[in-house]
Amino acid sequence: MSETQTAPASSGASIIRGSLISLSVRLLDLPSRYGFHLLVAVALGVVQAGNFYIVFSTMVALAGFGRLGIDQALTRQIAVDVASGRSDAVRPTIRRALMRVVVASATVSILLAACAVPLAQHVLKKPDLAWPLVLGALVFVPQNVGAALAGALAGLQRVGYSQMIYSWLWPSIFCVVAIPLELAGGMTVVHALILIAASFTLAALVGAILLKRALGAVPAGAASAGETSRLFKAGLSLFGLEFTKLLITSAPAIVLGIVATSRETGLFALAWRLALVVNLLISGVTGMAAPRFASLYARHDLEGLQRSAAQAVGIVLCLALPLTACMLLFPGHLLALFGAGYGAGAAALRVLALGQLAAACFTAMPELLGMTAHTSVLYRINFYSVAVLLIGLAVLAPLGGSVGAAAAASLAVAVNGAIAAWSAHRLLGVAPLPALWRKLNSRFARS
Repeated sequence: MSETQTAPASSGASIIRGSLISLSVRLLDLPSRYGFHLLVAVALGVVQAGNFYIVFSTMVALAGFGRLGIDQALTRQIAVDVASGRSDAVRPTIRRALMRVVVASATVSILLAACAVPLAQHVLKKPDLAWPLVLGALVFVPQNVGAALAGALAGLQRVGYSQMIYSWLWPSIFCVVAIPLELAGGMTVVHALILIAASFTLAALVGAILLKRALGAVPAGAASAGETSRLFKAGLSLFGLEFTKLLITSAPAIVLGIVATSRETGLFALAWRLALVVNLLISGVTGMAAPRFASLYARHDLEGLQRSAAQAVGIVLCLALPLTACMLLFPGHLLALFGAGYGAGAAALRVLALGQLAAACFTAMPELLGMTAHTSVLYRINFYSVAVLLIGLAVLAPLGGSVGAAAAASLAVAVNGAIAAWSAHRLLGVAPLPALWRKLNSRFARS
């Protein structure tokens, strides 16, 4: 695979070309990531898959505390430094960012391992999950180091390599090893967690090699303490956005693990993973657009921001509409592909598909605010979104089980995107959906 380089930010078509390349790379997520979920579903069954996703969702929720948004701040800082001719600051900034990520991730790992027994017994009410939670703690350091390396690669415009480390390499490694393991004698929750830790470790090693190659043409230099401090502050603000996403992704399964059965958790988890195929499109385009937003804002090119944001939304909507239509029309058939018993999550999948359609309409809007230094606004948006999620889960999950959790998650996704889009219009004059509508109308008028 060749690395993805982008054209200058002033090129109107560059984000379309780059996004299509980025999306073609992210298509590797479909066989790898969904192969991972398919293997887990088939090998473990509905109940044990529910137990696995309780642990896995806990890992996903806590992993962000080991990154603290530094991986995303690194993307923005490197993109700005390169665009501003300060390439000598890139290497030392990456080194210090990696040190912070290692320390934070190790701290989170130790805390989870120490709290695994009381968490399993008194919070989740599932004592058998104590040892799997301890094993899950092994994942944080390699996972977050890999994410920081991927963030640096994105800032250097190696978006294809970045997304490989971020998304599809580790589940690919998992699938390659898990298939013969399942054929040989069956896979358990413990086997799956150990294999996940090993997969993240190998992905981080690949990311380190790729970053070393990418830095070959970058001048060496020394970053000032102020630059590193700004990186950390920007990371904390972007961490709010990331933590919101992590909560929306993982909190429903954790809450269901507390208030419902493992079977109900398993039904929701598989429906959620299937709905998140739309999120692959969103994150693929966003990963391409985010460093471009930072570069355009550094050049004070607001017209370019409007054009790039509209292109990002338009690309995702064109691809997401047929996918969400299939989820709304044939949810039971899609879930049955994961094995017997999963079709009972059809109603939850319909609700989740609506939430993902709303997310597609607001593609990259929160990231646009984060990459243009509107961090205080992003804090408030994240607070509102988390509040909607937690209140929704507290009310709807005990009443509606997997469907109630799906409704809470979809509502939080819609609120997050809608407020971010309104804020981008108010602060930057960027309104992607109206711009797309005007462009479509003009084309229809000409035809």
